Amino acid sequence: QPVLLPFGRSPDEFAKGICASIDGGLWIITQDRVLKWNENRIDDLGPSPLGQSSIITMMEMKSGCLAVGTLEQGLFLIFPHRGVVHFKRARDFPSNWVRALCEDREGTLWAGTGSSGLVALCPSRVASLSAPDDWQGANVLSITHSHSGSIWVGTEGAGLYRFHAGQWKQFGESDGLSNPFVWSVSEDTQNRLWVGTWGGGLYFEHSNRFERVPGLEDLTAPVLALLHGRNGVTWIGTDTGLLRYQAGAITRLGEKQGLMLPDVRALVEAPDGTLWFGMMGGGLGRLQNGSVKQFRTTDGLSSDFVQCLHFDTNGALWIGTYGGGLSRFKDGRFSVIGADQGLPNNFICDIEQDDLGNFWISSHGGIFNLQQSELNQCADGQTQNVHPLVYGTGDGMPTLECSGGFQPASCRTEGGQLWFPTTKGLVGINPNDIKVNQLPPPVLIETLLVDGLPVSGPGSPDDSLRIPPGRHRFEFRYTGLSFVAPQKVSFKYRLQGLEREWTDAGTKRTIIYSYIPPGKYQFQVMACNSDGVWDYEAATLAFMVQPFFWQTWWFYLGAGLSAAALLSGGALWFARRRMRHKLDRLERQRAIERERARIARDIHDNFGASLTRISLLSQSAQGELQNSGQAVAQLNRIYDTSRELTRALDEIVWAVSPEHDTLDSLGSYLGKFAQDYLGPLAVRCRLDLPTQLPSWPVTAEVRHNLFLALKETLHNVVKHAAASEISISLTTGADIFTLQVRDNGCGFDPAAVPGEPRREPGRPASGNGLTNMRRRLEKIGGRCEIQSVPGRGTEVKFIVPVSLESPDSTPSRPSTPETGASSNSPGVTKK
Repeated sequence: QPVLLPFGRSPDEFAKGICASIDGGLWIITQDRVLKWNENRIDDLGPSPLGQSSIITMMEMKSGCLAVGTLEQGLFLIFPHRGVVHFKRARDFPSNWVRALCEDREGTLWAGTGSSGLVALCPSRVASLSAPDDWQGANVLSITHSHSGSIWVGTEGAGLYRFHAGQWKQFGESDGLSNPFVWSVSEDTQNRLWVGTWGGGLYFEHSNRFERVPGLEDLTAPVLALLHGRNGVTWIGTDTGLLRYQAGAITRLGEKQGLMLPDVRALVEAPDGTLWFGMMGGGLGRLQNGSVKQFRTTDGLSSDFVQCLHFDTNGALWIGTYGGGLSRFKDGRFSVIGADQGLPNNFICDIEQDDLGNFWISSHGGIFNLQQSELNQCADGQTQNVHPLVYGTGDGMPTLECSGGFQPASCRTEGGQLWFPTTKGLVGINPNDIKVNQLPPPVLIETLLVDGLPVSGPGSPDDSLRIPPGRHRFEFRYTGLSFVAPQKVSFKYRLQGLEREWTDAGTKRTIIYSYIPPGKYQFQVMACNSDGVWDYEAATLAFMVQPFFWQTWWFYLGAGLSAAALLSGGALWFARRRMRHKLDRLERQRAIERERARIARDIHDNFGASLTRISLLSQSAQGELQNSGQAVAQLNRIYDTSRELTRALDEIVWAVSPEHDTLDSLGSYLGKFAQDYLGPLAVRCRLDLPTQLPSWPVTAEVRHNLFLALKETLHNVVKHAAASEISISLTTGADIFTLQVRDNGCGFDPAAVPGEPRREPGRPASGNGLTNMRRRLEKIGGRCEIQSVPGRGTEVKFIVPVSLESPDSTPSRPSTPETGASSNSPGVTKK
């Protein structure tokens, strides 16, 4: 049902604009008034500032401010009972045509203009104060607050300004100031205003006029710092040193008194009366009980260029330097806090403290706030970094660069508000009315670039992006959705699956990985707004880097199993090899033991029997001394036995000597033995041996058994064959050699020869000794072949394989002589 609101004061009054209010009422703007209706009641909030402007849009903001966009007069912000702020093109607003208004979650007002795009207006946390003439374009250098509530401002070339009760007044040459470069302004305990100039002297203010300070009429040095101390003493810092002024009496402290580079820029008095002063280039000075001491970087000071000094509530001295950050002097030791520890800037202009003890520091990077406890913890080494709350251009400052190097360079009003000079005017902060943005900024991962090309996907762990295998460059781009000082939004990130800890990215909005190994990952980012409030619910982008087949788990498993099998096989092979070597050593040991046993048997059988025979023949010869014939016979037997014993010893020595372990030595010895054996028996011996035999190894056991087999063969030929000629030949094959014995005796039928009992080694063989020869050859791995035909002689072959024990003893076929004989019938020497 329509309701008529009786708001008009006259019949001609009409509503130009209307919008809803947060409390459920209505805002109404007529051609003359601003009204608010609520519960059938209309409140008149004053005359309308719009005049004849046409309203396009209007809305109430969360702060209770009414925003009105017009067609031709820009934007109006109406604060009930507090005034109006008007934004138009003449005041740096881009357009006078405002078509749409919207307030976001953080209180930023967005204005859509007719032809100049989108404009964001954020609530200012820093108050700006500027003279009507904009300081005549000069920089503001020094500021002080007087007992009357006035603010006095010194400028670089525009004289002195006073702000009182909302009114500005400028003082210059006509007011007694002969120099417009006011570098220091301060009020003493007697409420007198002191004004120091650059080369124009030092002045008192009296009845809005300025006069030279008595006793300092001839002062021409620039006055850079003023401090009113105890007992009416005023300390004056100049570029040539320090002055002490009291009731017209002046004491000077400069280069003549031992100060180095005495350009004094800062002064502070300790509770015990000690004066500390900072110099631009001379470091920190201390005047105590009439003696002066200077502290430089060699003593631990961060910089020799000191711009400000401040004693905190704990009695520690804080030193602000030009380029060296903050230094703290406590208990005779300096500690340094700079940009590496989290300060926004190393050029410190001035230091103030609020009622809670928090530090407010002006710098070339804006004004920042730090808790005293946090600063002390960092200076004491308990923490590595500080986390200042920084106020910059996004918070309402006209510039980031504050003024420093002049004292006083800040002031505190009775209400607790802090004022700092900048190169573009004054800025004020009320520490008791700091509004912290409690809304953390949500994070948006904008895109992922792989090798410079964007990829996209749902980004969930169940359905993630799939990156092809290979070495890629990954670039993650993200942002934090905060429009209150967006340049101060900071981030932390981690690549889950590769990193466990979060990495502080600062204000960077791009992270690059030059290589990410195959696997599943989640890139996570969280953001912090300009007031240090974090959004711990991180934005996530899931993706998978696909592996090559050799980077898959099944390939690693197969490779692992193969490696394990290879290692196991290698270990088994080495174990078996070691076992073989061990068995070979044992076999050689057994062979040595068998050889030793054989030698012992031969010595026992041959030497024992022969020596016993010699002993018996010697006793018998003693009994036949009267019978010379019998004695001679006995002596001949002793002689024959001794020769046989010598020959047996020679055989034993030859068999065991290592220098005869070659085929060539074996052939030479066997040929010589056959000739020596058959020569006395009128049996012709024909030798058919190669001129050069390969240097194959032949063990002592092989030589011994082959020698005994040959010896037994020759014995059988001499005893049974009735031969007149014996032919002995030695031939070689690929890995065997053959010793052949042929005679022209009566021969026999091998099938008709019965076996015989085994006999002891070394005894002469009978006709039944053929089996022993075969056994001897079998014992050394060879074989004995006997061919005989009655009436045609006998042929015996001893075929022996060669066992190679080292690469150096590799057998080789003997070279074929140029005569064309085969390798099995090389050239021979015949006898």
